Amino acid sequence: MDQIATKPAALAEATADVLPLKAVIMRGGTSKGVFFNESDLPADKAARDRVILAAMGSPDPRQIDGLGGADPLTSKVCVIGPGRAHDADVTYTFGQVGIDQAYVSDKDNCGNLSAAVGVYAIEAGYVLPVEPETVVTIFNTNVRQILIAIVPVKNGRPAVAGDYAIAGVPGTGAEIRMDYSRTAGATTGRLLPTGNLSDKLYVPELGQDVTVSVVDVAKATCFFRAEEVGIRGTERPDEFDEAILQRFWAVRKAAAIASGLGPDSRQPAPVAVTEPTDYQDMIGNTIRAEDVSFVARRVIGPPPRLHKAFASTGAVCTAAAASMPGTVVNAVSAPIRDDTVRIGHPSGVFPITLRLGPDGSLVEASYSRTARRLFEGTTYIRAAALAG
Repeated sequence: MDQIATKPAALAEATADVLPLKAVIMRGGTSKGVFFNESDLPADKAARDRVILAAMGSPDPRQIDGLGGADPLTSKVCVIGPGRAHDADVTYTFGQVGIDQAYVSDKDNCGNLSAAVGVYAIEAGYVLPVEPETVVTIFNTNVRQILIAIVPVKNGRPAVAGDYAIAGVPGTGAEIRMDYSRTAGATTGRLLPTGNLSDKLYVPELGQDVTVSVVDVAKATCFFRAEEVGIRGTERPDEFDEAILQRFWAVRKAAAIASGLGPDSRQPAPVAVTEPTDYQDMIGNTIRAEDVSFVARRVIGPPPRLHKAFASTGAVCTAAAASMPGTVVNAVSAPIRDDTVRIGHPSGVFPITLRLGPDGSLVEASYSRTARRLFEGTTYIRAAALAG
């Protein structure tokens, strides 16, 4: 089992051409990320970002000289530290690392990798393992809210084998449950950032009004009907050309301004929705209309790109929106069965458990993922890349 580092790696003082840094690569859900102990990185954010960019090999479209996977879903980092000051087991900072651009964005969280944080916290010794399940309390610094990971444990270690399958990941694994019910207003401080369940917004780039619902649970997201941007809503990733992506991004910009976030904000993430319908997933399997509550396509960026699955935090927000009469999502959704919202996305179906209290408050907003450690070792960073 890893030991929690007690001294920072003195990267700032090092003079070697190549500098060592401990790293763990983990898969969480449909994402993959490089995990660092907070104490191994510089405290200064600018210096930390330089280290992360160098470790990931950015900026470079292939990230050929680093650990990045040249895809938004695999160009991610997680920085883990003790959570005592926040009444949690660990702190967790997520970073979306630019691929061909030199940035490390900590503006929002990654719900897929959050499941891996629970596993990492146990394996790294932050949390004592308890069988058959260990509850890990995570303070996410990006949204400054508490996440709960329920991790299955066997023989004193997080379980890897299991029969839980998620769309977009080969095989099966041990089921990890993540509860985001305490993350309303994560980005803006308000469940409904515009104050309304839906708004008709003029989008200059499209020369038309678009009806949009902006909801903020786990991650601020704006929803609109697929036909309003000229698509079916069931397109595969190879059908999303630049023109379609720019339409999504234009709606996002209008929604960001209406939400008080500013035109250049990465949030709210744009999601197009349509009624349940049969469609083909990325590998040609037929997803049946009766197996989904609705179909959704989510664009991430910058630069704008279609998410090949569906972000977990975005899925929580989407499910919450589906439960709210008056939103665009609720209008296209089939009735919610068994407290489960089933989102049809490019890789399959993403189920979210959603329970509301008598007053309509969110009691549970949870999803299940699988996660495991893929690599542990030392990455070597070019010292020249760390110059400020």
